[in-house]
Amino acid sequence: MKNIQNTLMSQYANSPVICNLIESMNECIDPARSIDDFYRLAFNVKTAQSFGLDIWGRIVGVNRNISIPPDDIDTFGFKTTPQAFTPFNNQPFSASGARFAAYKLSDERFRLLIMIKAAANILHATVPNINKYLRMIFPEKRVYFLITGHMKGRYFFEFTPNKFERHIIYNLQLLPRPSGVLIDYRESPPAGIFGFSGTGFQPFNQGSFA
Repeated sequence: MKNIQNTLMSQYANSPVICNLIESMNECIDPARSIDDFYRLAFNVKTAQSFGLDIWGRIVGVNRNISIPPDDIDTFGFKTTPQAFTPFNNQPFSASGARFAAYKLSDERFRLLIMIKAAANILHATVPNINKYLRMIFPEKRVYFLITGHMKGRYFFEFTPNKFERHIIYNLQLLPRPSGVLIDYRESPPAGIFGFSGTGFQPFNQGSFA
């Protein structure tokens, strides 16, 4: 309240004890600071933290906990590039390979996931819009959506997706799917391609390999 003196009855207006109590309570419950904090920590998805992002996650329909180990957690075992955790009795063990434990995404990763899901919820799934969406999800990486035939489409990745990206693609299936179109996925890093170009990326036993 901006001016509490106007709300006091005349017989209490000059009481120092009552005035101090009311002023202290007014400072504690003043909504101005709380409104600013709520906007910064919860309402604005670009600055929201912790519980604020959890609220946004429930709104758009994603969870902070995922069933795969993200790249930003510590693991136990020998580090390899790329990370590869084979079963026990084959290679050095890793804590991230234990069954199907849930892992909690960091605020920044969860914020990105929320923005991706929100965009997927409202996207008009045409080829130009899908490719624009892919540039938002995978900045600085080559990925695109192709029409490969009648009512057929393909997501083509010229890189190997990391664990978080695989969670977006295969677990959550956030990549848009035009209505009635059969979708498949192809991961083909340029360094690992051997074959003739111009084959339409047909699978083996159907044409020149790619």
